[in-house]
Amino acid sequence: MKVIYAGYAKTSTKTMAAVFNEFGYNTYDFFENSFYLGKDWIKIISEGGTVEDFRRMYEGVDAVLDTPTCIFWEEILEAYPEAKIIFSMRDEESWLRSFKKQRHSLLSEPMYLLMQMLSYSGWGHFRFNQANALVVLGAAVKWPWGPAKHNPTLWKRIYKNHNSNVLQNAPKDKLLIVNFKDGWEPICEFLEEKVPDKPFPHANKGASLVKESMQSHPIVIRMLRETMFTLGVLTLIGAYGGYKVYQNPASLSGWINSIVTRFKFW
Repeated sequence: MKVIYAGYAKTSTKTMAAVFNEFGYNTYDFFENSFYLGKDWIKIISEGGTVEDFRRMYEGVDAVLDTPTCIFWEEILEAYPEAKIIFSMRDEESWLRSFKKQRHSLLSEPMYLLMQMLSYSGWGHFRFNQANALVVLGAAVKWPWGPAKHNPTLWKRIYKNHNSNVLQNAPKDKLLIVNFKDGWEPICEFLEEKVPDKPFPHANKGASLVKESMQSHPIVIRMLRETMFTLGVLTLIGAYGGYKVYQNPASLSGWINSIVTRFKFW
């Protein structure tokens, strides 16, 4: 493990992911933690974890960021004491606006909701999101389309507590508090990397995470393909059922009556 980005969600985590990827780091961002380590995180958030758990989970990984890793930065640092920490924060009101906008974009994207219901990988991602919401939002999420109750007071309190914890407890000799306006140089110097000959990245502008990921992120593309396959199968089943009803319309009423009788709807 080379570096932990301890900045909370919506503090330029996708920009940092682009930076780490530019350095060639094996980076575990939000979707990687969900896809590869979802079951581990569900267990840790519901039951707890050990140093050995974190060391096993992130063996061979160079950088971690976004939730829930930013919240568990101390446990990851204990497992990998040689790792460095990069941190950034923004003022509470602008952070809250951005956080709410990101939540809205996730909950208003139909394909993202469908992926969590109609694909195996997507359902695993939703279960990871359920556990993640407990520590990120302080609330339970029952279904992909069911938003957590909007509680700005609680969200700001969680955010402030997280920032205070990092600033007070992160080892000062391992910590870089970054201002992204400064570009590549401070980060490259801190991580002992060569300054790339390209503009500094600024990712996920306007909470565009989902749409960008469906076009470029291999894990999200996999969930999308699984969903399209499921939709195709359901379409074929529906078409076949419609054809059978067309051939024998009386079968539909018989099928409905059998369901009503079996499940006793009235």
